[in-house]
Amino acid sequence: MSRSEKSKAAESSPSGDPPGLTEKQLVALSRHFDEDITFSRHIRAKVLDAKPGEATLYIDVQDFHLNGAGTLHGGVYASLIDNTMGLALISKVGVRTATIDLNVHFLGAVKEGRIVCRAEIVHQTRRLATLEAKVHDDRENLVALGTGTFRIFEQRGNPLV
Repeated sequence: MSRSEKSKAAESSPSGDPPGLTEKQLVALSRHFDEDITFSRHIRAKVLDAKPGEATLYIDVQDFHLNGAGTLHGGVYASLIDNTMGLALISKVGVRTATIDLNVHFLGAVKEGRIVCRAEIVHQTRRLATLEAKVHDDRENLVALGTGTFRIFEQRGNPLV
């Protein structure tokens, strides 16, 4: 990073971290998550909100989301948590990331309705970030909790928006 880039970054926030994506970039990134990420489309995850370091996605539960017991399949929770944390991080760093560790705690069963996942960054270094996500059902019950560690890739030639 050149001296002028470091000065600009230091001016952008009290901590010296870049402020995250602009509103226009966040809209484009949300559209990318809704329309271009095939697995998100497959499970019908939709972006509710995204701002630097935070994101909220939802799924309206349908029959194909259910397991043999008639409740939401654990993989749906895990995928929603992973995607929401990924969007929260990308909305701040603006470059590609990869999940390197994912932990999910299944706390409640869902059979129908909407589940909403909100994620936020809890710790970040230059190359790694740890995030936390919570999934609530449409009655505000906490039904899953997840944490993840993500790799942040270099800026050069790698912007998403």
